[in-house]
Amino acid sequence: MKAHQLLTGILAAGLILASAGAVGATPVSASASSDAQNAITANKSKTELLLDQISTANSKVIKLNNDITAKNKSIAATQDKIDDTTKTITKLGGQITEAKAEVKARDNVMKKQLKSLQKQAGDSVTGNVYVDFMLNSQSLSDLVSRSFTVNKLNQANKDAMDSVVSAKNKLAGLQKNQEDKKTSLVDSKDKLVSDKANLVSLQKEAKAEQSALNKKIKANRSTLVKLQATFAKAQAAEAAAYTKALEQAQAAARQARLAKLASTTVVTKKAATVTTSDTTTTTNQNNSSNGATHDAGDSGNSYAWGQCTWYVKSVAPWAGNMWGNGGQWGASAQAAGFDVDHTPEVGSIIVFLPGQSVGGHWTADPSYGHVAYVVGVSGNEVTIHQGGMGFPTPGGPNEDTIGNATSYTYIHH
Repeated sequence: MKAHQLLTGILAAGLILASAGAVGATPVSASASSDAQNAITANKSKTELLLDQISTANSKVIKLNNDITAKNKSIAATQDKIDDTTKTITKLGGQITEAKAEVKARDNVMKKQLKSLQKQAGDSVTGNVYVDFMLNSQSLSDLVSRSFTVNKLNQANKDAMDSVVSAKNKLAGLQKNQEDKKTSLVDSKDKLVSDKANLVSLQKEAKAEQSALNKKIKANRSTLVKLQATFAKAQAAEAAAYTKALEQAQAAARQARLAKLASTTVVTKKAATVTTSDTTTTTNQNNSSNGATHDAGDSGNSYAWGQCTWYVKSVAPWAGNMWGNGGQWGASAQAAGFDVDHTPEVGSIIVFLPGQSVGGHWTADPSYGHVAYVVGVSGNEVTIHQGGMGFPTPGGPNEDTIGNATSYTYIHH
């Protein structure tokens, strides 16, 4: 147990040394990729909002297009009615002209009749053609005949004239109605044209809004590409810093073991035997650090229930009990002789550094990091089982599938 505690102290010192930028290392913030991931999420949310807005704008443009089409149809139909009414007015005007001509012709006929009567009456006595015509009767029967003729002629002329004048007035009334109708139709058409002009103006504004939103979406997509590049660069930098920390921790652990071996003094034969035994043990530990064997004495589970480390230890009992927080497991495992790399494998333990993004779904604790157990590998995606107080089942398993698998650290048994 003391050996584990010493090893943990050495590893912690190595990690602190690495994070402080020892041996010329460049400090890398574990939150850099997290910040980039948050920016990506915000960008996607903004893009979704813009897509909703452009969908509304598209619907508005479509409605305005339909409204303008309907107005054009109404304008065309109204113009057809105006044209028909104009034709009717023209036709009625021709009929009125004919009626006027007939009135004039009837008047001429009457004048001719008067002249004929005047000739028959001879010299005028009273100045009235009809009276003179009757006074010049040759006999009573001729007087009666002439009286009947005059009355009949007057009545016929009156009826004919009344009929023509009535027809003319009726046509004039119809023409007036048609002219009023045409005026109303022209007013309706003018309003339709005005309404269409307003719709065209609104359509122009809607299309301008649509174009502006498309430009914003294009700019957002360009920004997203840059953010994704920044995210990938940040993850690569974090992985490089973590690898360097592992190397420094391993070197520190080896130096500590060599120092402990050099300080051993043989005082008696029994002590020599003990020393030989210690040397053998130390040699085994050295071999273990080179991957020949793994550190022993890790039975049971010393981690607190409800923590990610407790769950992983429960499904991978070969993991150490003194490996520290989740983010420290990679360094601890490598120091204990386990293979640690960036190659995903079913049955391996995946390590997330403090503040590292977990597949872009959430971010590991900025102080403790996180570990999980790999249950599936497909291309550059891994399926993991994990535990922790932030999950629906703290004691696990809680399943998740994440991409960019080779950017993470794996401990192999």
